[in-house]
Parts: sequence; structure tokens; C-alpha cells
Amino acid sequence: MGLPDLPGEIVYDILSRLPVKSLHRFKSVSKPWLALITDPKFVKSHLHHQSTNDDNTNQKLIICSAASPSIYSVDYRARDHTVTELKSPCNSKSCVSVMGSFNGVVLLYIDDDELCLWNPSTRIYQKLSPSPECPEYQDKNMTYGLGYDSVSDGFKVVRAVVSPLTKDPTPVYVFTSKLSSWKRIEDLGNSSFGDAPGTVMDGAPHWVVTFNHDMYSTCGIVCFDATEEKFKEVPMPICVDANSCIDLGVLGGWLCVVDNSWGSHSDVLVMKEYGVKESWTKLFVLPSEPGEFYFPFCRICTMLLYTKDGEVVMDSKKPMIFNPKQNRYKRIEIPPDCEWFTAAFYLESLVSPRGCNGLIR
Repeated sequence: MGLPDLPGEIVYDILSRLPVKSLHRFKSVSKPWLALITDPKFVKSHLHHQSTNDDNTNQKLIICSAASPSIYSVDYRARDHTVTELKSPCNSKSCVSVMGSFNGVVLLYIDDDELCLWNPSTRIYQKLSPSPECPEYQDKNMTYGLGYDSVSDGFKVVRAVVSPLTKDPTPVYVFTSKLSSWKRIEDLGNSSFGDAPGTVMDGAPHWVVTFNHDMYSTCGIVCFDATEEKFKEVPMPICVDANSCIDLGVLGGWLCVVDNSWGSHSDVLVMKEYGVKESWTKLFVLPSEPGEFYFPFCRICTMLLYTKDGEVVMDSKKPMIFNPKQNRYKRIEIPPDCEWFTAAFYLESLVSPRGCNGLIR
């Protein structure tokens, strides 16, 4: 039997709801299907369906080992937490770290000071070279952030020096994927980045920073607007002390803060109305449990995702799933070479590192 003679709009709608793996095969069906699946409008339509899918079947946990060049995709929904090793886009001999994810594109940091924008689903990538105009980066630690400019429909990568407490401005550079070039932008003033990568929410990386005053310092939150290429301060929760030890994450589409300052537990809060200080709301408390699932506080403790069952996938000493109703942790099993790791969620999409309108076929 041949292909059914369906109206074009029905074929379009059906294909836009299929997994990336299926669409990759269907590009070989015919030239019209190849043209359709690689069309920027179709890529955006497919992205919309993927991002509004409530069962999270199209979201995978990506884990990069700090002890090896291995990269893994983890299906946290499976009973055995199915692990699939991904073919790396780089020739790293030591380690790779994931620095952020948005619309299916992840930012990788490679051991020899190389950066790469990569779509794990399509295996399309764009390597970024260190800027020759960044003398401040030599022999210094850096922080990175992945941003998305909705106006130009392209990705931007922020790179800044992790500074000790100092009154010197922190130099900041931005890479634009469509131009494939770096430029220096306005610095953060008398503020210092920590070494954690930016937490990406709605295409904007967010960091916990230290504001350096004349006689004292306080912590706060800033985000990078990828369209305006400016840093903006985000209000801290009223109940969080200015010197608290906090980590950022995203839960249910809300910016999330984990306040690790208590020792015996951590408070998890979300900003239900972005930019409104009074909208910060405590969701639940993370207990510090001794034994197998104990993890030390005042270290990275990032909320990654809500599951459809109301559980939370989190990145701590080990990737875990926390059930707020049962107040119980469950470990996500990962390969032994991932004793130290970086993790993020990525959406399976057709988006190119250059954006929907700049596809690399």
C-alpha cells in the first residue's frame, strides 16, 4: 500500500507531534517531507508541541562526567533509570561539563577551554573558540551562561571571570551564535560571580552573585537579558538572609531558590510572579537525611524538574528524585565514572545551535 493521500495540513500536524528520532528517519521518505521537516516554521511548530507536552516524555536528563569524557542521557521515568551513552561532539580526552540547556540545545565546556553548542537529539553542533580579546581569562576560573535572543532567534553565550571579593569590575563577554563572534559588553559593576553556571529560565541565565559594598558584601540574583545584552537584578525572597547560602533552579516554570542556610534542612522557594518580590512562596522543605541519601548542604543543590507525579528531580551529591508528600529521596542510578558530574535537562527538539531560522542541514 502506498502513502495515504492526506491533506497537507493534516500531515503537517501529525509530523509536528512526533519524536525527533522518527522525524530523522522520515526525512528520507521524500523530498517534500525533507523540505517540510527542515523548514524553520516546522521546527518552531514541533518545538511548541514538545515544550507543551505534559507527560515529560520528551525531556531527558543529560549527565557529563567530571572524571571522563563520557556524556549520558538518563530516562529518569524508567524503573531502572535507563542510561544511554551519547556520542560526544568533541574530542575531549579528559572531561566535559554541561553549562546550560534551552530549547533542546545544551552548552558544553570541554577540558581544553573549548565551548560547544550542541543539540543531542539531532547531533548538530557549533564550536566556539576562545575570544582572542580576553586576556583577563588567562589562568582564571570562569562562569558561563546560555541565553536565547527571541528577537534575532539565536543563542548567546555569556562568559565572565569568577572574581574574589574585589572592587574591580568583572569583565564579561558574549558570543552570538548567528554571528559566530565574541564581544565585550558592560560589566557587572562592583559584583562578583560564583563559579556555578547560569540557571536558564525563559532563555535568560540567572546567577547568584556577591554585591561588594564599601564595608560589607551581600548576595543577590542577577539575570542576563539576551536581547538587550544587559544584566538585571532579580529580587531575593524576603525570608532569605542577604548572606544566605543559596542555589538556583527552575521548578514548574518558576525561578527556584534552595536556601541551604539551616544545616538540618533546606527551604525550597519559587517566584510565582517573575520579578515580584512578594510572590516568593515556600513550596516544601528538603530534609537532610543521614545514611545512603545524605548530602551536605551549602553545596550545589539544584531543583531541575517537576515530574508528572509531583516529584522533584534534583542535582545534589547524586542525582535524586524527592517526593515532597512522602518526604523521601530516591537515587537515580548513573554510571560509576560519574561520581562527580554536571547535569541538566534537555528537550528533544529539531532546533539548531544557530536558532530555528539558521538551520545547519
